[in-house]
Amino acid sequence: MVVVAGLLTAGCTTPSTPVPVSGTGAPASAAATAPATAASPAPTGPDAREQLMAALEKTKTSTYRFVVSGDVPDSKKVTGSGAYDPKAKRISVKYKVSGGGEKATAAQRIVVGSDLYSRQKDGETWVHLDLKRVKKDSLHYYDMTDPTGMARFVSSVDKVTGTGPNTFTGTLDLEGGSFNEGFLPVGTPAISVLFGGEATFSATTDAAGWVTTIGVEMRDSDGSLRMTTKLSGHGKSSGVKKPANFGEAWDFYYDK
Repeated sequence: MVVVAGLLTAGCTTPSTPVPVSGTGAPASAAATAPATAASPAPTGPDAREQLMAALEKTKTSTYRFVVSGDVPDSKKVTGSGAYDPKAKRISVKYKVSGGGEKATAAQRIVVGSDLYSRQKDGETWVHLDLKRVKKDSLHYYDMTDPTGMARFVSSVDKVTGTGPNTFTGTLDLEGGSFNEGFLPVGTPAISVLFGGEATFSATTDAAGWVTTIGVEMRDSDGSLRMTTKLSGHGKSSGVKKPANFGEAWDFYYDK
């Protein structure tokens, strides 16, 4: 497995160039990497995979807020937060990649329909980009099909084990070209997996059947990469709206 690191920026900030990192060549073992949990009854009724997949599908199609922290290759860390409304096609997200002996990179983004507003940090003027005018192969294009990576996470879920009434562990099957584009950590994608591979995950749900946490562990050449996404505000208003003040992007942003 080859892991690619890079803050997946778009819009009017400077895009990062992903750098391939050689993996260990061996998939992570679910038994070795899944977080330890205290003994408790496994889910009753539908089997564990059916129960978790139902919660993931329910969460995937509804509004939710997210807070993210985790590792990326080259001894770097990613943190972020935001809100996403898949039906209204709205997202607001802030994230930062730091560490590894390099200067931190950060970005903020709001998308309302086909209007993208971006800046690097608080206090800066937002810059508006009309996504209808941006070519899909442009560095500045932002794909709203699955901006948080949740849909690709759901499609990658392989084996699932119930470890308690609302807790699960399992493996992710990352084969296929759709995973070459970053989808981890869920919420603020900053890692791509080339040539396939396997990772382990843990997840929790609440009494209402929403997914509330997702943890993922995978390996690169330097060891384990661990990342966690906490989800809240399921099904509630995202509060995402365009900023009050912004400027227009220069015409060159609409070039390839």
